Amino acid sequence: MKSTPFSILTVSVILSLFSLNAFSQNYTQFSLPEGAKARLGKGAITGDIAYSPDGTRLAVANSIGIWLYDTANHQEVALLTGHTDSVTSVAFSSDGGTIASGSWDATVRLWDAVTGEEKTTLTGHTGSIYSVSFSPDGSTVASGSGDVRGSDNTVRLWDTVTGEEKATLRGHRAGIDSVSFSPDGSMVASGGSDRTVRLWDTVTGEEKARLKGHTSIVSSVSFSPDGSTVASGSWDRTVRLWDAVTGEEKAILGH
Repeated sequence: MKSTPFSILTVSVILSLFSLNAFSQNYTQFSLPEGAKARLGKGAITGDIAYSPDGTRLAVANSIGIWLYDTANHQEVALLTGHTDSVTSVAFSSDGGTIASGSWDATVRLWDAVTGEEKTTLTGHTGSIYSVSFSPDGSTVASGSGDVRGSDNTVRLWDTVTGEEKATLRGHRAGIDSVSFSPDGSMVASGGSDRTVRLWDTVTGEEKARLKGHTSIVSSVSFSPDGSTVASGSWDRTVRLWDAVTGEEKAILGH
């Protein structure tokens, strides 16, 4: 019978997964500060949650870091620490290899989803990060932030390989609560506390459209699979559907 050789990368991944799972029953020992003997409690959920693309992991934004769970046995497999304040947003890259996180500490961090090691810290924002999103090809991370003084209400695009800032998108007059890439990666939608949805060209950094109609904070934005429609959710208790090309409002779903 013909055997199939394992590559060095495959063996490395298997060993890393084994290393994470080996401690799944003893989360009280994860990422302890120097001198500490055990962790009591797991902190508070302070942001969103995200499944890995293959559904085997669940990442949870927390006041003390990012908890990773094995979805098969529902056990903790890692606690990713490094942020100096609560984590507000988490996202997996399309290949599942990287996790992006945003925090009140004004940084975006990229983590190896297999080993749990921090790959890089992206700095530039001066206000809290409220949302992060990967481009479909994983080459770019978008982050949305806000500042109580209104001085850093920006969407920033980052190169996930070099860690360099590729573009700063300015225009929102209040904090940016949600960012999302279009399926082809050509646009980013952002929703803000200024009650607007904005569409940005990811190549030029230009604002393509400003969608108005919500009467309160826009807390969530998402593209349809074909990229033709943008959905936005707001504290005004409506979901609105917009034409991603013309910017016209297509429908209002009341709640």
